[in-house]
Amino acid sequence: MAITGYREEKAWKGCMNRKTTLDITIILSGITGMVLSYAYLEDPMERQVSLIVLGTVSFFFFLLAVADRNRPEYIPDHGSGHGGISELLLLGEEDNITDIWDIYGKTSIVFGRDEGENQVDVDLRNTDYAGTVDREHAVMNFSGGSWYIEDLDSENGTRIRHEGEEKAYKISSREPCRIEKNDTVYLGLAPIRIR
Repeated sequence: MAITGYREEKAWKGCMNRKTTLDITIILSGITGMVLSYAYLEDPMERQVSLIVLGTVSFFFFLLAVADRNRPEYIPDHGSGHGGISELLLLGEEDNITDIWDIYGKTSIVFGRDEGENQVDVDLRNTDYAGTVDREHAVMNFSGGSWYIEDLDSENGTRIRHEGEEKAYKISSREPCRIEKNDTVYLGLAPIRIR
């Protein structure tokens, strides 16, 4: 589990424990008030009003405590921190997967051909598409809860085909393009499926 998810879960459980403790304290105070009202109030009308009010408050907080107890456990969404995207898949000619890159926890990914002097995260040097990919071809950045891709003035360009669409659109080097799960990015001729 990621540190952030652990802290969120711990905070959530702490909040629920404090709320449950407060609900039980109010229920016990209401019951105590009812017992004291019954024992010490002599006027029947005051006693009846006090018992009804304290009983209603106690019952209301009892229902809240039961509802909180029946809430599902906290389940962190590990993908939400990075737009739900965790892998990049290099596709072959028949859309079969030929390589996979795990990007969980990253906030920036450089695509290209690693030839010693540059460092890329997704190295396409030893693929069938290497001749169409620049040394530093494109960059994918996580910002504002979403992933964006930007061409780095590559010779063969970068295109994107959104899920459910037939056409691939050219990505500008000056304007990052938002990407979603199941989109396909083309670095030159190299198809990368976003998952």
